[in-house]
Amino acid sequence: MKIKYIALPVLLSSIPALAQADTEFVNKFYGEVQGQIVWQDNQDYQGQTQLVRAGASGLYTADHFKVKYEAEVQYSDNFDNRGQDDIQVTIGRALFITDYGTFVLGKAYSGVYAEVYKRVDIHYSNNGENSSRNKMLWEQATYGTNVFAYSTPRFKLGNGTIKVVGSVNSPKDDNDSNFDVTSARVVYNSKNFNASAGYVGVNEKMKAVEAENRYDRYSVGADYTFKNLTFVGLAEITDYAFNNAENTYAAALKYKFDQLKFGVSYQHKTYTDNWTGVEDTQSLVIASVGYEYSQNLTFFAEGAFYGEEPALFNDSYSEDSLNIGIRVKI
Repeated sequence: MKIKYIALPVLLSSIPALAQADTEFVNKFYGEVQGQIVWQDNQDYQGQTQLVRAGASGLYTADHFKVKYEAEVQYSDNFDNRGQDDIQVTIGRALFITDYGTFVLGKAYSGVYAEVYKRVDIHYSNNGENSSRNKMLWEQATYGTNVFAYSTPRFKLGNGTIKVVGSVNSPKDDNDSNFDVTSARVVYNSKNFNASAGYVGVNEKMKAVEAENRYDRYSVGADYTFKNLTFVGLAEITDYAFNNAENTYAAALKYKFDQLKFGVSYQHKTYTDNWTGVEDTQSLVIASVGYEYSQNLTFFAEGAFYGEEPALFNDSYSEDSLNIGIRVKI
């Protein structure tokens, strides 16, 4: 039995009688289009539609609880590089929110990515999204499928708040494992300083040929903002990775001056000793600048440069690149 069938009765049993509650329902719709010109090593010049996304969310408010839905679809010229269809349903989830915590069910951004990794994923074109022309070096997936999660309420701690989240998800339904991936994270937020730590355990049956050991991954990230300058750091430690990955370290710097936004990041990844026969490390430097003409329109320029050939590290499409583009939000 997969987790969505386990989770549904838990959620339904917590809902009071709707007929007796004062309720309110609010919907919101949004869209985004990003186009760019790409100069990439070993590739012809390309003008491409990097990303088109459209989504909706709604919040149903009752006396003792709230229910929120989120849905989103994306199109990208780059999905084909990753063996995906041109149109993807990336988000489709429901959140049941109470004073005792929040239950989440469905498909969306991975919580560990969103609250540990995303702080260092700062660029317009080269980033952790599946629509990115280049792949980032960390192992953590950006999206999660068939997720059931629970988050505690936020508790006061010093000058900020803290919460704990646990989740299970089952991307595969034919491998005799109900809980393919388990995860947990602790998240602290304050005005200028934020920090979080995450754990992800991947069942050995998730590998194409069943592995001998479960794949464990640990991560910690933090950011500090001083006026218009933000410093970001991330460390990812793996144990028994399925693809010979070892550890990944990343740092980023963001600065905003009027309508200009500058960002630079560095990623460094290690692999198990000499598995490629050449280098057992990989690095990636990305720099970007954006001009926010308005809250709906941004122009950007960006460059990504790998320290070693990505093809040596199980990646057949990432290369050094320069990108000039435009992003429109609705």
